[in-house]
Amino acid sequence: MSNTIGYGQGAVNNTIGFGQGALTGGTPFSNTYSTEYDGIDTEAVGSTIYSELNGNTQMTFSIWIKPTSATTSIISSVEDNGSTEQFRIVFHSSRYIIFRTGTKDTRTANGSITLNVWSHILVCLDYSLTSGSKGKIFINGVDATISDAQNGTALATSGGSLYIAARNISLGSRIPFIGLLDEAAIWSNSDLRNDVTTLYNSGAPNDLNNNNLTAPTSWYRFEEGSGTTIADSGTSSYNLTLDNTVTFETDVPT
Repeated sequence: MSNTIGYGQGAVNNTIGFGQGALTGGTPFSNTYSTEYDGIDTEAVGSTIYSELNGNTQMTFSIWIKPTSATTSIISSVEDNGSTEQFRIVFHSSRYIIFRTGTKDTRTANGSITLNVWSHILVCLDYSLTSGSKGKIFINGVDATISDAQNGTALATSGGSLYIAARNISLGSRIPFIGLLDEAAIWSNSDLRNDVTTLYNSGAPNDLNNNNLTAPTSWYRFEEGSGTTIADSGTSSYNLTLDNTVTFETDVPT
């Protein structure tokens, strides 16, 4: 099936401390695994409707990506009650990021993502802000937004599961991701654009539950190393299942 969509134009076994130091109590934050997706049928998906963002006027999404092919693909998606998604985050074949809610896009410039290199993506939405600044996309701690058409008042009601590395096939095609993903997190009703420096942490993932910010609603660390269940380390207890032999890798952002 063609992976097309209607748009226009590490160190291994790294162990770091919180904020470049030790966590309270001396427990280090360890990031040892990521997950790799083949662009064919692999994905991480929930088994029930993901309702954490329903009616929200704000949201934040954070993830580390290492695409290995310049192929248009879904980083994450939640289906709504109609024929589109509540939100969709896309890696485009021209190597830019798109954040879509309904039919409105926020995007970065062509070539803003480098293949075969870890990049941190932070997507923020606040419908209360002025037109043109409601959506923001940060790449490696820097505002990379070149256009923002978000004009809604609240996020739509979800009609399906949370997907990582694909979207629901009922929408026409899965548009699966090719490459590695790590440390995916969602904050419900929180816009953390002013905290991008803390979340990027100079290029090293940190403990999102212990960095003096709001704890994530859902946080997928992909630290299991084996099996098919990905635990939610956030507050929502919405676990994911790895489909079709997703592989764990020791190539992680650092």
